[in-house]
Amino acid sequence: MKKIITLTVFFLLVLSCSDSKDGDWDDNIKLSQKEVQFSSAQNNIEISTEGTGWWIGEVSMDGEFFDLNGIDTTKENFTIEEIEFSIERKNSTEIFISMRQNPTESERVLIIGLQSGNYFDGVKITQSGN
Repeated sequence: MKKIITLTVFFLLVLSCSDSKDGDWDDNIKLSQKEVQFSSAQNNIEISTEGTGWWIGEVSMDGEFFDLNGIDTTKENFTIEEIEFSIERKNSTEIFISMRQNPTESERVLIIGLQSGNYFDGVKITQSGN
């Protein structure tokens, strides 16, 4: 139940902050893409930012949140490696996201929540089912 509430709050934050002002905080991340569609095959994408002071606050796939403890997502380069995907921050303005082939019939949705100060944004990747 806690995951559902957390996921709902996250979606509301992303939707309410993506294209509008949140208090005095403007978009200081400036993602090159916020939504991506992948086929069921293995895919990857590089997303750039104009801002540099951001970090990854949370990562979820199909509502399951991944433990980011032990990964300092404020660093200029790091990798989050999971069975279905990997996320690599190459430098202060580039994120490389790779998703393995989706062998199931169901689509998969990967959400990467970013934060910079009191500004929240994110990347949503939808991968088709096989």
